[in-house]
Amino acid sequence: MMTFFGYLEPAAFTTGLVLVLIALFKYTQRTKDYGSVWRVMINKLKDGFTLDEFKFYRLGIVILVFGLIIRLVNQIFFPSYW
Repeated sequence: MMTFFGYLEPAAFTTGLVLVLIALFKYTQRTKDYGSVWRVMINKLKDGFTLDEFKFYRLGIVILVFGLIIRLVNQIFFPSYW
């Protein structure tokens, strides 16, 4: 079980990060606003996400949170002591 979480955690973080980057890439290609990458974090976009971009972004965030939960479960229930 511990090895399963060991593989699931980085996979979730990588997948979530890739989905968020895809959404940001699509947005910057559509609007040509390259400073928007930083404004996403504070919710100050000039032109909002399209539905497709929003779905990629939200799914990426959900998978990143899932990866964080897997990390916590892995550290709490299956601690690895050196």
